[in-house]
Amino acid sequence: MVGLTACESMTGTTETTVANASSASLHRFASGLKAVKIITSTTTNVGSFAVPTAVPAATPVPAPFPGNDGTALYQPGVQAVNFYDLDGVTSITKPSWLYDFQLGITDAPGTTGACATFGGAGSQDVAEYYRVSEKDCPNTSIANGVGSSMDPIFMRVVLNRDYTEIGSAENLLMQIEYQANGLRLNSDGPSSSTFAEDNLDQLWKIFTNSTLSFATNGNPFSVFVPPNYASCQAGGTGVGPNTGIAATDCAGNQKGAPITVKQIIIPLSASPTTSVIQLSRMKSRQSATAPYDYISSFCPNSDSPLCLGVVIRSVTLMRI
Repeated sequence: MVGLTACESMTGTTETTVANASSASLHRFASGLKAVKIITSTTTNVGSFAVPTAVPAATPVPAPFPGNDGTALYQPGVQAVNFYDLDGVTSITKPSWLYDFQLGITDAPGTTGACATFGGAGSQDVAEYYRVSEKDCPNTSIANGVGSSMDPIFMRVVLNRDYTEIGSAENLLMQIEYQANGLRLNSDGPSSSTFAEDNLDQLWKIFTNSTLSFATNGNPFSVFVPPNYASCQAGGTGVGPNTGIAATDCAGNQKGAPITVKQIIIPLSASPTTSVIQLSRMKSRQSATAPYDYISSFCPNSDSPLCLGVVIRSVTLMRI
């Protein structure tokens, strides 16, 4: 009898443990589409975006996006409307685990002196793809990572973290195809700031958060740019617009930065509430006045980001 009682007790304990197990732990890997590619172009039948006619204005966080409470505001970007398989050709339906993919713009396409948009008005600009030209960004407010209503230039992914859409053991691989060009390699000072970041020609960071309505500091996860893979000249003293860089180094007003692929793994399995991933342009050393007005000397006739800026050509998201 003692043995039988012990056996019954063991069975009951096991059943209770299983019954109380977290539902998420029983759904380590979700079914459904595993990958999607977004092509950051407005080209008909090829790109993922329609041509925007205006810059989006701050608006309440929509349901069922994370952070929706009917009142909280966020700065939306231009939304992707077409989605592709990994081949970049086959059109697919947006996966249910992806609420939204947005790109922040400051000017409508074709605008003269555009900072962030889909192609600018310059004759040597990158047509139709999402591009950020630092020549035209000095007067644009910079991001500071304090909230989704304050960053004007960004790439944003909004996820559905229900465990039936993204399993508890799954992570997200982001493969970004882009070009980043500078006037000089990453830092050659001097700067009035004690922060090394303030010596950079441009700075983009990656933030993660659980909500679109965040009003406190986001979580800086990684740096996206630098490095820059091309520059007008590797050296330079940084003491004035005509020192260390020759105009011929930016012949044609662009350097022709190579297309580069960067892979970033976002550890979703370690953070069950992470729903927002955002690449934000933080700041630039460039200004409209000396001694850091380098761009007017070496990109005088073009707002091409391939003189100084970033072009994001495609982003592939993969659940792994």
